[in-house]
Amino acid sequence: MSCVSLLILSMSAAGPAKARGGFNPNCRVPRISLCPDCTVTVKIIVLQDHECRINYGSMGPMHDQKILVGAKHGRYRADNETSTAYSPNKGFLGDDYFETRFFYELMNGTQASALLKASVEVVPHL
Repeated sequence: MSCVSLLILSMSAAGPAKARGGFNPNCRVPRISLCPDCTVTVKIIVLQDHECRINYGSMGPMHDQKILVGAKHGRYRADNETSTAYSPNKGFLGDDYFETRFFYELMNGTQASALLKASVEVVPHL
């Protein structure tokens, strides 16, 4: 796994997925923990006119994400099973929000999901 990842998730068979922030020059994301059927609220700070790439490590086999609430002042997208990105609209400064549901398999093969609610603050500099 890369040290450049914004989030690196790992999961034991019995515990929640743990995330730790990594280096990303365009944004800051705090530590989070995902657990089956839980809701996680996180605040992301993003540099104006830059994309915030979020790369997830292994939580077990990932499935498609379902974006429940799209960002109003930018775009949040799931590129593939382990990579997502938030991009603010050009010139936008201020607050945005999105919600997504992660679908994945636990190490024992059981399917699970977690809801991520993200408040985004777009700033002129970090």
